[in-house]
Amino acid sequence: MPLHDEFQHRRQQIIDGALEVFARFGFERATNRDIARAAGIGSPGLIYHYFKDKTDLLYQVIRERMPLIPLIDAIEQLGDEAPEIALPRLGARLAQAIDQPITIAIGKIVIGEVLRHPQLTQMINEIGPGRAINAMAAYLARQMELGRLRRTDPNVAARLLVGPIIAYLLSRNVLNQPEAQAIAAPDMVTEAITLFLRGMRPE
Repeated sequence: MPLHDEFQHRRQQIIDGALEVFARFGFERATNRDIARAAGIGSPGLIYHYFKDKTDLLYQVIRERMPLIPLIDAIEQLGDEAPEIALPRLGARLAQAIDQPITIAIGKIVIGEVLRHPQLTQMINEIGPGRAINAMAAYLARQMELGRLRRTDPNVAARLLVGPIIAYLLSRNVLNQPEAQAIAAPDMVTEAITLFLRGMRPE
């Protein structure tokens, strides 16, 4: 195996091992020895050949394994596409992504670590939630300029769109509420987008 390919293969092994260990023990309790064992590498010290520290490793786990990250990339690339087309398409991808076990596992890791380690909040925000809201707000602002959506604060509008879906995920996957678990993800996402678009029709 070429040296570059071997480096990338080992790096991916460590990311997968870290995901398994973080999900089982949490970020703080996870040790390099646990991660090395789960990754199938001989020495825990090898981890620092591929990652700066454990925080950098958590960053890469989220960036490279969280199924929601490509959706944020997609929001940033929407451009001038009409919301009646763009948002339902994104919603279908979102519904598929949030039903994946890996999304739930990483989501629980993130929530736990933000509560225990506020210093990680900025890093996690820059990868996911904050970046997603900013990208959506920028897209909605552009649609308002084009006259396709009612003019309002785009940051408020972005949170009105995303907020119900986040609340659904928390109540279903973290609080384990039976009522939320009885709602299929596609139904929840579709209804949230439909109601949002209805309320944002130009005056």
